Amino acid sequence: MLTFEVRVPEWTPKEDKIYIRIDGFFYGKHGGVPMEEKAPHIWTVAFMAPANQALRYKYNRNNFGFATDEEFSPDSEDARREIHVGTEPRLIQDEVKKWRWLSEEPPKANISSFRPDRLPERAEPFIIGVSLLDYYQDTFDDFVASTLDRIKEKGFNYVGISYTPSYFTSSEPLTFSHEPINTWSEEQLDLVFSEARKRGLKIMLAAGIETDPRNFDEIEAGLRTRHSDDWYIQLVHEWKASMVRTAETAEKHGVEILVISNQWPFWGDPTDDQKRMLNSLVNDAIQSVRNAYSGKISSDYYAEDEFFDYYKQLDWVGDKWWWALTDKKEASIEEMKIRAENIIDERYEPIYEKYHKPIFLQQLAYSAYDGAAGASQIGTEGPEVAEWFPYNPDWPADFQEQADAYEAVFQAIYDEPIFAGAFAFSYSYWDSYDKSAGIRSKPSEDVWIKWNSIFLEK
Repeated sequence: MLTFEVRVPEWTPKEDKIYIRIDGFFYGKHGGVPMEEKAPHIWTVAFMAPANQALRYKYNRNNFGFATDEEFSPDSEDARREIHVGTEPRLIQDEVKKWRWLSEEPPKANISSFRPDRLPERAEPFIIGVSLLDYYQDTFDDFVASTLDRIKEKGFNYVGISYTPSYFTSSEPLTFSHEPINTWSEEQLDLVFSEARKRGLKIMLAAGIETDPRNFDEIEAGLRTRHSDDWYIQLVHEWKASMVRTAETAEKHGVEILVISNQWPFWGDPTDDQKRMLNSLVNDAIQSVRNAYSGKISSDYYAEDEFFDYYKQLDWVGDKWWWALTDKKEASIEEMKIRAENIIDERYEPIYEKYHKPIFLQQLAYSAYDGAAGASQIGTEGPEVAEWFPYNPDWPADFQEQADAYEAVFQAIYDEPIFAGAFAFSYSYWDSYDKSAGIRSKPSEDVWIKWNSIFLEK
């Protein structure tokens, strides 16, 4: 019998759960063995292990893999503790000095004190919310309640939930799966809706069709080729069925905002005639969604195409704001604000003039690394900056730049009545001082809190 006892830093968040991850010992769905807190900051677990062999292991927060492991030096996914297991019962006592992407002192940044003297008149109040991570796994179950508590305590009234009811499993022939993969089950959706309502939170539900991650590259390559009319007809048929099911779920739970996917420009290479056909089919499908759901309906994002006019059926034209705000390594809020105002003039004003629909920024996102506001803007999932890769000193964290970028955008949009609202992207279920666009526990969260209070005062 082996008993592991570990002392974790006193600054470990109280909501965290501690796990031990052992090579060759895969426990449950995500591998880590859960430990119990027997005293403040001391966690323990006991189990049988094969005798007379080496055992390699490490401790982890919240069973989330390398991103939340204890920190070793040098930082490496392969780093482990190691003991030799004998034949007698044994107590192993360890101490974690530091966690990856967490520290005793939280990151700091200067938050602008700017507050507008007045806000423009709007037909409806401007909405600010935070969206939970755009995927879901069972290990998050323990943290839904505490995360919703935090969102409410920070003064937000809206929470966004990303939901993937369908996945492409093949491009030729076109096939779909409706099993949950990295998304909420129906039971989990029921639970998060219920928990959000208990706290008085309103809900945005963003539904999409994704690609099966188990065969992602091959399927994506097939989707981007030209297809037959029948292929596109089947595509919209499946999309319509998926969106209507989600609309029915949203209506059942009184969801206030429904975001529907509209990735047509990325699915295949349709001819002009096929685009006209797609537009007609999508218009019919959106009407079916509207028949099933009585709340606000928005698109996922906006793609300009002369053949697509289905945005006119929506309440809002949705989009994802990830735009570069500067070409400089060091830019002031004022400089980034000017770039944001240019984006509004060049992109969003024409959309509003064309459809006379408010613009809904269902994703507003800037990461927390040096250059993320535009000078060195890269993808968020690569080895340079993603939390599930080893630290890369060539891409240092920059929480000031992230906070300033968000501030600049809010200063640019607050007096533009064409905007209906904005949601922060990828709000985590626990504290993490990583380089992602998520705002939880970072200085940029205070920027969102400030602007949320400004709009609520109105």
